[in-house]
Amino acid sequence: MSIQISIPSLVICLINLCTLAFYYSFYRFHFYRFTEGFLQYTALAFSLFSAGIAIGLQAMFLQLVPSGGPIWNSFFLSSFVEEFAKLLGIYLFFSKNQDEFTVTDGIFYGLVLGGGFGLVENILYFINTGLWSQVLRSITALPIHMMNGGLVGAFTMMFLFHKNPVFKWGNLLSGFLVCVFFHGLYNLSLFQEIDLLLILPICILALFFLLEVTIAKSRILVPGHILKLMDMSMEEYEILSRHNRHEGWIQNVQKHISTSGIRLFQYPNLRHTILTIFFLVPGIFSIYLLYDSPEWIGRKFPDLALQDYFALFVMYPIVLALMFFFAGILNPYFFRDRMLAVPLFSSVDMHVGNKEENSAIFHIKANLFYLPTSQNYEKETKASFDLWLGLNCFSGLKGKVLWSRENEEGNCGVMCQLDSIPYAFLLKWNYFRFKQNLKNLFLRKVQV
Repeated sequence: MSIQISIPSLVICLINLCTLAFYYSFYRFHFYRFTEGFLQYTALAFSLFSAGIAIGLQAMFLQLVPSGGPIWNSFFLSSFVEEFAKLLGIYLFFSKNQDEFTVTDGIFYGLVLGGGFGLVENILYFINTGLWSQVLRSITALPIHMMNGGLVGAFTMMFLFHKNPVFKWGNLLSGFLVCVFFHGLYNLSLFQEIDLLLILPICILALFFLLEVTIAKSRILVPGHILKLMDMSMEEYEILSRHNRHEGWIQNVQKHISTSGIRLFQYPNLRHTILTIFFLVPGIFSIYLLYDSPEWIGRKFPDLALQDYFALFVMYPIVLALMFFFAGILNPYFFRDRMLAVPLFSSVDMHVGNKEENSAIFHIKANLFYLPTSQNYEKETKASFDLWLGLNCFSGLKGKVLWSRENEEGNCGVMCQLDSIPYAFLLKWNYFRFKQNLKNLFLRKVQV
């Protein structure tokens, strides 16, 4: 008995392989040049594991809910189940030797795992909708799987490095749900043909820019073994880094040193500029062809619907041009070194026994903050805190000192954790922070 494979099936398989190779090369040379072949093959193996988990879960839910509606099928049966399967695969990939990796490692190997998952799904999920519709699905679904894999990889590494359950689960769930939303929106637009030409670029570009921000921020985060050497969790490191940025701002102001030269955007490199033009020209030419010679398109491609033509030959090349142009233009040092024109801070009174410390905090995450002090304190020292925001005082808040240390200049500081923090304080803090950011935006324009 011979097995016959149709020409369209071979074409779709080849397009999927080329798409995977294209996006892999794009991110491989974009931000992660040093890779280990064994880890990449392992990530691909875990992509097969994740695909198997997704197929098993989908079969189980189809038995329970055989006739779900489009929302159920798009956002839960497909998007939620598949992203959960990838999350499980990425977690198992990193959990054993997590301290050897960084958040950047999580992004890249998450991209590899997501790409392998998308390739398996596209090959297995061959729907009878015609060649051109399959081509459109192949070149759009696979990069969405890859970018979601990279984002899930970043959130998984943050989950493994965080200790506080608020940060561990908060970051993971919020990032995971963002991936589920854009994946589900893509599914809904593709299967129901709802604003396809609008939804597809929104989903791809939104995930791309979110991944770019995550890549830029990941470059200034340290790996797990460094956090262990410093005896810190990731949330403590982020709070201390933010505090150091504010102290650096104060020193720079006193020394009349400006940080205005640290820009958010860098200039695109020559290779990306050339590739931007390479993809932009065909997209513009396809628009010209559509308006000047639509009958020629109908003769050459009789089975190609107008919507598919516009998506394949106009929208997609322009999306790729935008991706190449904006890839890597975010400056990671902006997130580390650039300081607000005027920072926001809150006055704090810390009471330990009969001793009172009057200090200030520049940044607070949930119930954690770093506080400059006049001396060191023992770990787990019980304390009470009065937090001031303007004329509003939140007094008598119970908490403890997680750790205390002295820097190279001889200044002491403590990382503090409140037993609970009033929601009113967090709301006012974020409200004042938003107002201050707006003021800083105008102050920058005046000063630069």
